[in-house]
Amino acid sequence: MNEVSIDTTEISASCLSEEELLARIAWFYYHDNLTQGEIGEKLGIPRLKVSRLLEKGRQVGIIKVQINSRFKGCLELEQALQQRFHLKHIRVLPTLEKHEVNTRLGVGAAQMLMSLLKPRQLLAIGFGETIMQTIKNSNDFITRNEIKLITLSGGVGPYMKGIGQLDGSCSISIIPAPLKASSAEAANLFKKEASVRDIMLTACSADVAIVGIGATQQRGQATLLRTGYITEEKQQIIRQQGAVGDILGYFMQKDGTIQPNMTLHEELISVQLDDLIKIPHVIGVAGGEDKVEAILSALHGKYINSLVTEEKTARMMLAQLV
Repeated sequence: MNEVSIDTTEISASCLSEEELLARIAWFYYHDNLTQGEIGEKLGIPRLKVSRLLEKGRQVGIIKVQINSRFKGCLELEQALQQRFHLKHIRVLPTLEKHEVNTRLGVGAAQMLMSLLKPRQLLAIGFGETIMQTIKNSNDFITRNEIKLITLSGGVGPYMKGIGQLDGSCSISIIPAPLKASSAEAANLFKKEASVRDIMLTACSADVAIVGIGATQQRGQATLLRTGYITEEKQQIIRQQGAVGDILGYFMQKDGTIQPNMTLHEELISVQLDDLIKIPHVIGVAGGEDKVEAILSALHGKYINSLVTEEKTARMMLAQLV
């Protein structure tokens, strides 16, 4: 009698229950690394049915894909924040305790800029350490793609750390005025100057804007303190009045509304937040425990539609939203 050799993998799908069929498909796909087409041929079913059963297996919990990566938590946080605030783009960096936060945020923000900007487009930039780190890490990209830069506020000093490292061929337009004038009247005179007015109008037409988010909880390293825009005593008073943070020098309350009745705002030479939000992509870059309230305020106010932050900050933000 001739022996009959049976290949147990070649089993007709019609002989199997759906659960067993699904289990076999999952094994072939995830364990044996077969394509959906190869699985279809092996089981005698269309590739589309293989795809449908794989999706069903994930939905009902028969198939569970586990991601073993330090980035897994970041991806979950990105999804949660994106859905909560309807963000266009978000990047949450994994926490690395021994690395300086602003430096790492600058790298992450530079990567986001590279994915958004096209050659010869206009990038409007705010002030602050994270933004200067971003420009530093975008140097080659900016030069190679002939990206034009324009500032969103007065005050040359706060920008020099970043733009001072750019290639000499880069196109940079700087608002020729201080960040803060001595009075509201002086600020209005600056804004009426054609050289100031034209640059501020052009900044509002940028393709992408990137801004830092200051916090009234910050101490000596805050850009607004270092530039002399406010003193530590004034900062404490502003916080007591309800402000939690600022963008471009405009202070915001917890719910995202602009802090009312502030003389400082009238003395400020900076693109207004109502104009900032008209730019298609406005990226906020900030991280750290003291920035949590300020970032949430910026998101509630919809002054930014994209965000770069780090894991610990993102977790604390979501904890406050519960």
